Amino acid sequence: NRRLVGAQHAQRAVLVFFASRALLQEFLNSPELADLRDTVRTMTEETSAEEKETLVRQAMIPGSVTLLTREFGRGTDFKCFDDRLISAGGVHVLQTFVSDSLSEETQIKGRTARQGDIGSYSMVLKDEELE
Repeated sequence: NRRLVGAQHAQRAVLVFFASRALLQEFLNSPELADLRDTVRTMTEETSAEEKETLVRQAMIPGSVTLLTREFGRGTDFKCFDDRLISAGGVHVLQTFVSDSLSEETQIKGRTARQGDIGSYSMVLKDEELE
């Protein structure tokens, strides 16, 4: 939660990738997200194409936090056109699971610095993920 709050103060956009819709929903409903819940956007495999287009644009707004399922780590083109976001350090991507393949992890990391823009990436795992 500190990383998400910090992102809002720094006016960076944050994309948080989850392994499944169930895990995304679990986090969305958790007490840790209570203060931000009303401002967070979500994208799952059930998001319509029209909704997806709008949510992808909104995900690149400074201070936005978007929770996504792993499907959006590939083939979703998050483009940043906002100089404020670029000046603040670009997009920060959080991956909350260990990828099944290196190519998936590489694709998710690639959501950060699109087309030469700056950005950052980190992986945040539960203890049981490491066992």
